[in-house]
Amino acid sequence: MTEIPFFFDRGPAKLFGILHQPEHATDKAAFVMSHPFGEEKLWAHRVFVSMARELAKRGHAVLRFDYMGAGDSSGTTPDTSMESHLADLAGAIETLTSRLPTTKHVGLIGLRLGASFAALLSEQAVTDIRLINVRNAPLILWDPVLDGLNYFQELLRSNLSTQLAVYGKVREDREALQKSIRAGGRVNVDGYEIAQPLFESCARTDLVDPSPKNHTGPVLVAQIAATSAPKDRADLQALAQQYRRGTFVRAAEQPFWREIKPFTAHATSLQQATLLWLEQHNA
Repeated sequence: MTEIPFFFDRGPAKLFGILHQPEHATDKAAFVMSHPFGEEKLWAHRVFVSMARELAKRGHAVLRFDYMGAGDSSGTTPDTSMESHLADLAGAIETLTSRLPTTKHVGLIGLRLGASFAALLSEQAVTDIRLINVRNAPLILWDPVLDGLNYFQELLRSNLSTQLAVYGKVREDREALQKSIRAGGRVNVDGYEIAQPLFESCARTDLVDPSPKNHTGPVLVAQIAATSAPKDRADLQALAQQYRRGTFVRAAEQPFWREIKPFTAHATSLQQATLLWLEQHNA
């Protein structure tokens, strides 16, 4: 396996990527990984690295990359929106196929909001000739965000905690913060500024709606939950059922995309479930 870091152009932005190439060329599907937003990307980083390396060992080329405004890519978070993230993801797919021109299928692996972007782009691929390699390829959605508004309200809760720590009280509640964003302001959440374009485009209750999907490839929807969690999530089960070839699994993991005591480098249960599913679908 070789790992090649590089930058690639996506409009005016330069995005950073790392290509994990197998030791020997195979006809197996390649993958582009779609990371989560903000601090979740930081805490999930090692899980992404270990998964990419394991896939490369098994003959799958993998491209990890940073969205505009994240990691080592250019731009800032206020420059981004759902549309810019989808364009970045499409650009990463085109970059992968240009570097590996014999690649027939490009699967997507996403976590949290990154999984939502992967799901949305896979639907666009049905009619976009530039994304033809995605149409019948595996789609892997790790704990996707379905309710965009609720997701951003949870993010804003972190700002309230910061206000308590700095001022000893909450000066602006979540309603006031949302009003400020919609009026063109910026709200800092763990060092990431959330502005109107990203908030308005993602804060929809139907970010990934439960209507029948057009993606024709095999789809894995994974719920990531501790073994003590009371039950499977009905919304993720329903999402899996909307795909022609959808599968729902539950992986026993702590929420490794958060700052929790045990540091997670491999997410063993999730990785094993994903790799087993890939083998079963001959990807």
